[in-house]
Amino acid sequence: MFHIVYSRHYWNHDEPGQFTNTHTIMRNVPYDNLHKHSSALEGYKRTADKQAEEYAEEKNISTENFFSSECYLIDDEEYFKTYQDEYPSNFQNPPGLIPNEEDYFTDYGQKNNFMLVHDFNREYTWFGKDLTQEEIEKTYADRDNGKDIYAEWREKREFIRDFVYA
Repeated sequence: MFHIVYSRHYWNHDEPGQFTNTHTIMRNVPYDNLHKHSSALEGYKRTADKQAEEYAEEKNISTENFFSSECYLIDDEEYFKTYQDEYPSNFQNPPGLIPNEEDYFTDYGQKNNFMLVHDFNREYTWFGKDLTQEEIEKTYADRDNGKDIYAEWREKREFIRDFVYA
């Protein structure tokens, strides 16, 4: 599978350089759709540009430091690469709330649906995205005490898959 991402590049006026905001607009696209989507990238970019501009206007966000945007394809291997994948010899479990398999090396908006147009695999989700801070802390305390914190999530995904695709 591949993924279509949209990036907006901005000048950083506080420090020399620039920064980028990247969002996934199509997730888990099967490779048999590669030609169709790769030839439509410019149209996706125009649509995403318009959506981003409308959002900025609606929220009264300045875009004066915006200088370019792009829409491009990312392969699964790059899209889902984690810090643990990138630094296997010296990776240490992050102290934060993100499980290792969701601690992405590059943020392409994997866990954000802000500009998502279509997900070709609706089962994809991070199990903790709808948890409160208290629930996240309890979940990771359970993990540290040896509980399989992914068991309930896997069961829910299997139930949804069986229910939807039955």
